[in-house]
Amino acid sequence: MTESVENTARRATSSSPSLRGEGIVLRGLYFLFYGSGASWYPFFNVYLQQVGLSGVQIGTLSAIRPAVMVLTQPLWGVVADLWGRWRTLFLTMLLAAVSVLGFAWGAGFWFLLLWTVLQAFLSNPVGPLVDSLVLDYLESESGLSYGRLRLWGAVGWALLSYVAGRVITGRDMRLIFVCGAVLMLSGWGLALCTPRKTGATTHTPGSDWRGIGPLLRNRRLVTFLILVALLYVGASPAFSFFSVYMNELGASRQMIGLALGIQGLSELPVYLVANAVIKRLGLTKTLVVTFVVMSARALLYSWISEPTLAVMLQLAHGSFSLFLVASVEYVNRTVPSVWRATGQSLFWAAHMGLGAILGNLLAGVLYDRVGAQGLFRWSGFIILAVALVAAVALRERPVRQET
Repeated sequence: MTESVENTARRATSSSPSLRGEGIVLRGLYFLFYGSGASWYPFFNVYLQQVGLSGVQIGTLSAIRPAVMVLTQPLWGVVADLWGRWRTLFLTMLLAAVSVLGFAWGAGFWFLLLWTVLQAFLSNPVGPLVDSLVLDYLESESGLSYGRLRLWGAVGWALLSYVAGRVITGRDMRLIFVCGAVLMLSGWGLALCTPRKTGATTHTPGSDWRGIGPLLRNRRLVTFLILVALLYVGASPAFSFFSVYMNELGASRQMIGLALGIQGLSELPVYLVANAVIKRLGLTKTLVVTFVVMSARALLYSWISEPTLAVMLQLAHGSFSLFLVASVEYVNRTVPSVWRATGQSLFWAAHMGLGAILGNLLAGVLYDRVGAQGLFRWSGFIILAVALVAAVALRERPVRQET
């Protein structure tokens, strides 16, 4: 009897126009959230140079965001699961919009240092929250996949970074913060308008802080998070040192821009086919394949001496998008649904937080000792080692633990 009622309710909500409206809103949230980041973050270090900060000061500010993510991201996930995911999203998107705009209020190092800590604390939760809400929504929409919705984040990043670049050309660079704030505020307004019908978008009655203990003792989850952090230690140079590498090969700024554009475009088809690939190979094999491709890409960079070939190799960046889709699904299947936001926050903290910190520190040391090509050689070997461990450690199929 209970099963029949649940199936009837599921069919009713799946066909509800309001749910279809929610799907449109979630696509819009991805577009505006990533578009907001693209409109200011890639230009942030240039702005810092313009206001007179030294290289050490810029590096310090760059290290703050992942450090804050490691310390606060899991806490935000717990708050969202206990207090309500939509409610937490409304709060953090509004605060994130205000905090981005605040960068335009001062240009001194100590002000920017303190404000970066605050801005990172307020804005870091938004990405994992949107991921969690999308996964909630997909429980009632069997015809959709995470990758097809996440695709709109890549579109937002590619399109609005270009628009922002055009807007600030010949104008005050503080406009990047205005663009970022307006887009984030637009996402907040869009979220307020969404019809929220999926049952998991709010906290689960009876859930409390005591449920965190079993989650943190989940051996499969902890193993995966450690592997993700180690993977990003090896993958970080592809993001933070690629422009330096291209410059050493003698590439022009226009060619470097072309390479970064191809990198973004390579993500789009991967998001469309990611679900089919995962169904065909399974999660573990998909993850291992992405690790191997990322390793091969880094090793090829270490051997290439012609910048045109390096530009073409950027097409392989799509493997990272497949890794993201498979990882989000792996965590989703491994943690209880009531702790979904916490699980996704831990994933973000592992790769964008801890992995990024360790990876960038190691990359800086290796670059000084062996140069950009040597750095990518070490990067490839590190990722390959992680792939071999993952093939063994993740071989069992993850099973969600329901509470």
